[in-house]
Amino acid sequence: MVYRTSMPAPESRVPENRRGRAVGTFCLECGSVYPLHRARHVGKPVYGRDHIAAPCAHEGDRFEPGEGWWESAVEVLPAPAETSEPEPATA
Repeated sequence: MVYRTSMPAPESRVPENRRGRAVGTFCLECGSVYPLHRARHVGKPVYGRDHIAAPCAHEGDRFEPGEGWWESAVEVLPAPAETSEPEPATA
């Protein structure tokens, strides 16, 4: 069985027509995504690298509104299918 999930991205970096639901909190320093219910930047992220050689500079910090080091993480939806109009027939 294969589970297919899209990688989340920071909300500001995803075009509005490709933004899905909010899935967590994205740390702009280390690129990890923490669950929505987690109030601090601690523990293992939901998405991100498994092994990080050095801890993030914000390790242990609270996800306070208005801080510039994190933002909401959203699902990236597939690009809309491009529809091309058929060329008119020439006589």
